[in-house]
Amino acid sequence: MKYIFFLVLTTLALFSCNTQEKAKKLSLFCYVRYDEAIKEVKAEASLQDAINKTSVEMPGGIEYQGMEMTLAPVYGMTYHIDYTSAFLVSHDFEWKGKKNEKQRFRMTIDPITSFSLDKAAISQKKLTALQWVGKPLEKGETMVLMWENKKNGLTVPMEVTTSSNQSLIDIPAAKLKDIIPGDWTLSLVRKKLVKKNVDDMPVNGIMEYYTKKIPVKVTP
Repeated sequence: MKYIFFLVLTTLALFSCNTQEKAKKLSLFCYVRYDEAIKEVKAEASLQDAINKTSVEMPGGIEYQGMEMTLAPVYGMTYHIDYTSAFLVSHDFEWKGKKNEKQRFRMTIDPITSFSLDKAAISQKKLTALQWVGKPLEKGETMVLMWENKKNGLTVPMEVTTSSNQSLIDIPAAKLKDIIPGDWTLSLVRKKLVKKNVDDMPVNGIMEYYTKKIPVKVTP
């Protein structure tokens, strides 16, 4: 009986170690969206359990830009906050780490204050140049062109990227095949992916900057 007792204790100790090890395998996902047209910020954060593939509660909660985020269990333990604000380049998420010390994950993205196409009316069959006022795309960034034709009920997202180190992207005619002739509006979404380790925990962040819309005439 004595040996069985010690065997049980050893098994429980090993199980406890494995459980603690599994508990350490957490990752944090952060998301920020800024809409220039309505000056609105939407931010979300989710602590992911890599073993059970579920989201869990962050001990002590999490803050965004110094404001406490609200936990919404109906969204799978996702923390969120929405509010109106002028645009800021830096966006911080903060929480208490392993030693109860404040940890910070910062994302930055540059705005696009205005943009235009190289022609007043673009053609489906010709290359079109898009240029914007703002910094060129950096590593980890892409641009999504959001085309909308209300008359025909069409919305066409178009992801493009460039390595030219200029605030300019050429749109090949082949990419314009779904942009039928007519009156469209166009807005840009600047997207940035950030990956870091903070307090030995992997943190992945996505930030999106939505511009205002401009009218675009498309010809055959």
